[in-house]
Amino acid sequence: MIREVGFSGLLLYLWLGVVMAAYSQEWIYTVRPGDNLWNITEDYLIHMNYWPRLQALNRVADPHYLPPGMKLRIPVAWLKGQPTATRVLSTQGQVRATIKFTGQTIAVDSGQLLHSGDEIRTGPDGSATLEFGDGSRLLLQADSQLVINTLNKYGEDSLMEARLSLPQGRVDNQVTTRRSPRTRYEIWTPAAVSAVRGTDYRLSMDPVAAIARTEVLKGAVEFKGSRTTRRVAQGFGARTTQGQPPGMARPLLAAPSVVNLPTEITRTPIQFSLVELPGATAYRAQIAADERFEALLFDGVASAPQVRGPDLPDGDYVLRVRGIDAQGLEGYDAYHRFRLHARPEPPFLVRPDHQATVPEKIPTFEWTESAAAVAYHFQLASDAQFAKLLLDLPDLTQSRLTPEQLLAPGVYYWRVATRDAAGRHGPFSDPQQFRLLPTPEVGPPEATGDTLVFRWSAGLPDQSYQVQLARDIHFQEIVVDQQVDKPQLAISWPESGFHYLRMRTIDPNGYVAPYGPVQRIDIPPRNYWPFGLGTILVLIIAL
Repeated sequence: MIREVGFSGLLLYLWLGVVMAAYSQEWIYTVRPGDNLWNITEDYLIHMNYWPRLQALNRVADPHYLPPGMKLRIPVAWLKGQPTATRVLSTQGQVRATIKFTGQTIAVDSGQLLHSGDEIRTGPDGSATLEFGDGSRLLLQADSQLVINTLNKYGEDSLMEARLSLPQGRVDNQVTTRRSPRTRYEIWTPAAVSAVRGTDYRLSMDPVAAIARTEVLKGAVEFKGSRTTRRVAQGFGARTTQGQPPGMARPLLAAPSVVNLPTEITRTPIQFSLVELPGATAYRAQIAADERFEALLFDGVASAPQVRGPDLPDGDYVLRVRGIDAQGLEGYDAYHRFRLHARPEPPFLVRPDHQATVPEKIPTFEWTESAAAVAYHFQLASDAQFAKLLLDLPDLTQSRLTPEQLLAPGVYYWRVATRDAAGRHGPFSDPQQFRLLPTPEVGPPEATGDTLVFRWSAGLPDQSYQVQLARDIHFQEIVVDQQVDKPQLAISWPESGFHYLRMRTIDPNGYVAPYGPVQRIDIPPRNYWPFGLGTILVLIIAL
């Protein structure tokens, strides 16, 4: 009898050693009042015949009594899977789910629970974030379909088994790190399977091209296709075509630079200009309310380093942008916080036009009326940064302004903002530049034989001048119409009598200024000239 007990103890010792070697991954259970080995086995283990193994492993003397607070070691391989659910954290745009239990297709909102067999789809502008029991998260992006094949938990500390299918679309995954062999996170696509136990990675499936891609940002991914498994490490990506083994992993592109992007945007739609990223053939930009990116407010791809986003409400946002290489693999993300302050929108500036030459010493400013405006804020400055303000009028009620003060010749900048009934001050319009250069007045003509020569002060370098002389004040009977490059004009002596003269400048860029003041000239007969010079000088009148 003693020998039999000794032999049985030896067998138990050997068996226990095998168990400890084979099941080194354990779940620690804390005993509660009323617990015993039988109810613990019934609740958590694969079969009731596991209770003796549990007793032996933990050296429990009395299986009927377990002191509360005692720690029981349970190999994860002994645990039975319990069906569980994933919770929808947030949604954006069109998101729908087909529930296996009812067969119904429903609109999905935050808080919705999804179980094994359920399917979730996103529309062209849709996205949804799912959270699993172990804290892992999945961001399902636009035009995507995800099927929850199996979703189990083991024990009570959120050990998870998730087996999903992605027939089409893109997902971002943040998988909680677990070392247990029963903890598994797999996503099947028609072209490949990705399997992880803890990592941050992306997976996409293009059903048209039958190509699956994965990009690993943290940890590692087992990428399986056509009976071949490729281990993709952190900082690498791989792709595979349906029916073929995965290609070699290749390094992901670095994150684009966002250092010089503006922190405040005052126009919609939102636009950013990026620094070109070496190796990038395209760029993906995403916008969310915060760095968690649980709901995508924008998700777009551009072939150039330009981001043209949506028309969003004013507020604080985060831009996430990355490069895409020639294989379609998307690189590391760059994040940029910005504030959108575009409302109330500024009016459109009407006149003076941008880069116009204004002949009046007191120009008139006009802009469009805004239905939301109760007041306009007008600013005039001598510099483009508006550091040297000449006029700052924050409470104008009209969309037209003629300042009282004279302006000296020079370059000026002006802009207008809107204030609405709620007292919100919107952004200023883009400034417009104009040059104030009064049209030179023509002095008395000089007589040289049969010729009259008109002279005036020179304008800006490379300006030309258009001079007209007419018999009537409305310039219907034009006698002379010439364009000259120098500030003088020689004409043949016209017929005697009243004539009307006007002039305007023409800039090198083609801008034609308005005509200056009309001047009336009483020209005597040519043979009276020696005696009429004084008369002409007296009768030059600005009209």
